[in-house]
Amino acid sequence: MTSDSGPHELSFQPKLFANASQKKTVPIAELYKQLKKLSKELNGLEQETVDTQSLDAVTRQLLAPSLLRHKEPGVVAYVSCCIADILRLYAPEAPYSEDEIKAVFNVFIDQLQLLGDTDNQFFALREYLLTSLATVRTPALVAMQADAEDTISRFFTVLFGVVSTGQAHNMQMQILDVLQQLVEEPKTVPQDVIDVILLQFTRRRQQDNAAAHQLASDLATNTADILQKYIYQYFNDVIVSAGQAGTLDDLRAAHVLILELNRAAPGTLLNVVPQLEEELSVEDVDIRVLAISVLGEMFGEKGHTLAKRYEATWTAWKGRRADAAAAVRVEWVERAVALYQQQPQLARELNADVAAKLSDVDERVRVAACRSLGQLEMGTAVQGALGDDVVSALGERCKDRRAAVRAEAIVALATLYSQVVGELEQSTTVRRKWGGIPSTIFELRYINDPDIDSKVESIMTGAILNFAKIRDDREKCRRLLLVFDSLTPKAQNGFFSYMRRQRDAILMADTFLELCERSGDDAAVEQQQRALAAKLCAFFPDRVKLESSLAQLAGLRDNDVYAGLRQTMDVRSDIKTVRKCQKSALKRLASLAPNLLDTTAPLWKCAGLTTINRVLVPYLIENASASRQGPFHGAAVTLLNYTVEVFPEMLELSKDELFAVEGLQARDASAVEERLKLMVQFAKAVPNAVPRSTDLENRLAALVRSGTVAQAKRAAFVVTQMSGAADLCAALTGDVVDCLDNAKLERRAPAFAALSRFALHAPAAYATYAERISQFLVQMALTDAEAEANMDAGDAEWEAREQLSDMGLARVYAVKILAHWLAGMERSSVTREIVQMVMGTLRQLMRGSGFGRSAVTQHCVLVAASSMLKIAGRGHLERAVGVADVQSLALVVQDATFEVRSSFLLDKLVPALASRRVHARFIPLVFLAAHEVEPGVLDHVRHAVEQRLSQFRPTPGSPSLVESSLPRLLHILAHHPDWDDAEPLRTLELFAHYVDFYISCVCSAQNVSLLFCLAAKLKSARSKVQGGQQTQRLYVLSELAQFLLREKSKAANWPVNVYPGELQLPDDLFEMVDGTDQMRESYLDPEFVALRSKTSGSGAKRTRTKPKRVARPSKKSRGKQPQVDSDSDAMDQVSDN
Repeated sequence: MTSDSGPHELSFQPKLFANASQKKTVPIAELYKQLKKLSKELNGLEQETVDTQSLDAVTRQLLAPSLLRHKEPGVVAYVSCCIADILRLYAPEAPYSEDEIKAVFNVFIDQLQLLGDTDNQFFALREYLLTSLATVRTPALVAMQADAEDTISRFFTVLFGVVSTGQAHNMQMQILDVLQQLVEEPKTVPQDVIDVILLQFTRRRQQDNAAAHQLASDLATNTADILQKYIYQYFNDVIVSAGQAGTLDDLRAAHVLILELNRAAPGTLLNVVPQLEEELSVEDVDIRVLAISVLGEMFGEKGHTLAKRYEATWTAWKGRRADAAAAVRVEWVERAVALYQQQPQLARELNADVAAKLSDVDERVRVAACRSLGQLEMGTAVQGALGDDVVSALGERCKDRRAAVRAEAIVALATLYSQVVGELEQSTTVRRKWGGIPSTIFELRYINDPDIDSKVESIMTGAILNFAKIRDDREKCRRLLLVFDSLTPKAQNGFFSYMRRQRDAILMADTFLELCERSGDDAAVEQQQRALAAKLCAFFPDRVKLESSLAQLAGLRDNDVYAGLRQTMDVRSDIKTVRKCQKSALKRLASLAPNLLDTTAPLWKCAGLTTINRVLVPYLIENASASRQGPFHGAAVTLLNYTVEVFPEMLELSKDELFAVEGLQARDASAVEERLKLMVQFAKAVPNAVPRSTDLENRLAALVRSGTVAQAKRAAFVVTQMSGAADLCAALTGDVVDCLDNAKLERRAPAFAALSRFALHAPAAYATYAERISQFLVQMALTDAEAEANMDAGDAEWEAREQLSDMGLARVYAVKILAHWLAGMERSSVTREIVQMVMGTLRQLMRGSGFGRSAVTQHCVLVAASSMLKIAGRGHLERAVGVADVQSLALVVQDATFEVRSSFLLDKLVPALASRRVHARFIPLVFLAAHEVEPGVLDHVRHAVEQRLSQFRPTPGSPSLVESSLPRLLHILAHHPDWDDAEPLRTLELFAHYVDFYISCVCSAQNVSLLFCLAAKLKSARSKVQGGQQTQRLYVLSELAQFLLREKSKAANWPVNVYPGELQLPDDLFEMVDGTDQMRESYLDPEFVALRSKTSGSGAKRTRTKPKRVARPSKKSRGKQPQVDSDSDAMDQVSDN
């Protein structure tokens, strides 16, 4: 080595070979010593100060094959490090030829391939070699060679194979530097290198070697400008190849790589994104689907702004929402909905499009849209991004005509709600946007579809209420009230209907399981089981499968399963017990017959008392007893009122809280009235269960004597339901009668209200005073009635009963007292005089069913009509309501005041018929509503007829009661005051509407022949009432009905055959005659037939002929449709009169 001021020379000249031929090296020990000393000195030399001529001899010696291919790995490692240092010292020029450089770098690569063995004694040498290559950038020497593709490719293959997660970060960075040089320095990057890089982005490679994937990501990011064109060419070649080969496997794999590249190095896809955009419009559907999928995921990458950088691509992608292929639209809507989670701000642009896809013509698209929305995690950003139109459209899909769509929509909507329900109380915005979901779900009850009902029942206890995640019973009650309080009136009726459905299912399922417990080889019991199972299965989807499963369940004869399932339906079980028994019983059932679990699951979910449960009742009472300003006071009161009707036994378990005197001592009179109303409902539902205590009796007596009208009436009823309270009833009745004195006129209305309850429910106590006050009551009831009936002025505006004056209320309750007096009598106590007095009063009031009446008389007419139904419902008094009375009731159905006719029809008549409290002869009255001006009323009537009344048959296989009522309807019409013989055409047009309404509700292909025969049979009979004129009208109506039935059959393409059965006309209305002459004669006006046929044939809309008794709409509903509940079970509601 020279002095410090001059160039530094290599002072050590190693002796590496045994002879001049360099084919044999010195002994191995000496060789190691020489190479080690040489490596150390070369390492110490600096490029700027070295005398490269001093390196020439060593430079040539190190290339000897005997060294580069030495069998000792340590020798090759030392030689490689020495050559690396020589290249460093000679840089930027190399002391070797291209072939020699290629040979040297192949040796380097062999050494780098051993970097994975960190425990090897020569690992430090190989690490030094890597460091030298990275820092000196010597790979550029081979990269610049024209035919170095193989060497460069080997570098990539080896280094991607060597890198691992256990390596030091610094080493990984050096490997990255080497590879980056090999990408940056060549004029072109070999295709094999591109393949190796892209290989690292495959999912399998990511799993096998995450470090290699990260290395590829970093490399692609750092060299994106260079790799762009190669990656574009790669994907282009794949597309061309896939098109020629007709297979999509490679194409799918390529699109997966695009996704991975987009996540790791989006800059490499500059030319690929437009290529994907072109794929959106190719003819091949599968390729369009791939493009939609890939671009959708790319747009959703967090932190990326692909949609902004490629606005044309974003627009083209959005346009595929209207693709002709359903598969493309399915993929589009799935990716679009996913953007709400991934890029909420971007997804706001898609609200209208997603909402439109929820109404797509293809079921698969709608299913995909619903399912995707149900998979969203509802964070704040997602809640804000989802538009109201999307939520609304999803709610509409719950009523989709396809079961698969409905199921997905219901689950999705409930799932979204379950994620936000905790925020409803705190946020007005959340409540406004999401609080309506339960209403949407519970209004589905109106569809009356078993499949929908089972789905709603499943999610009601799951996603909506989610009691499984709430431990505290008070909090469960609060959740129930929160949900219920958000419901619309229609949805509340739907919720109640599900409660009734559950009650009915429990009654049948419990009886079925009880029969299973005691069945052996008893054929009668098995017959009962089959009949009950058939009836029960009508509630659920897959009726046939469920019925078969129940038969199999009965055959198991395992009382543990039966008892466990019955325990889940027992009103005495708390929610925890219900769930425990359900789990235990179904676990045992699974061990005995696993195939029964899925088919019977809807039944056990429906019947299990996990929604309304006895443990919630005390907290409901607590909320109902709180201030009216409390958040859930109204909801608690409503729920309790209905719970006591549907599951009164639950309140019986909490009757001490219900009948606590403190609840009747509130300062708020309305709160006391509501508590009394609840007590009344309980007492009606559970007879003889009202507890007695001195404090309670004293408080109830005080309310009877000095309370409001509602308080006195309800308190009186509760007293009558107490066991052993006859003396108290008698005493209170006497006190109330004393209030009728003029000195106490201000208490007359409450006194009459209380007396109406004693007359019906404590007839013995009332009988003592009946004779004394009956004439006074008659006079009171008929006050000014005759004068009002003859007035020419229109009716006074309707007023609610609570708004009437004290004297007016007293008159209304006077009517009720008289009717209740008769209705409450035992058969042995009824006399002709009492019946004549009461019925005569009611009939006289009924004649006031017209114009020119005060608001009080309107109420009296309504009460009189309702009382007639009540009396007709008493078996021993049923015939006291005669044919003429039924005719009068028909006119109340058409009363000029909406509130009178709708209250009588919907609140009294329809429920009485549905519960079969009155004779079937009253069924025709409902069809007198045909000319009703409020369409909601007609919807209710139609629903009641189709869903309830048409199911009633005297015996299996016989005509239904509704079908048999056609002659009675025509008889009522024959005696209707609107019939005008002077205007036959107008009369026929008017009365045809009644028959048309009947046909629309009742007629079907199965019964049209029966109805036709019933109508025709009238021409062989005559009316027993009012003689010949009405009989002549009957014949006209008979032919009218036959004509309209033919018209309906022709339009529906139904055959009208001869009815094979024997039919009888009601003998209270008709007597049979020889009909030969009538059969030959035609009674129907030919002009009407011609006009009707002309209108039907031309398709022109018929002009509606209005009745002379013009019905007014309600005061509140003028200009809008009234909200009338048309639920099939809503008619069961108890009216507190």
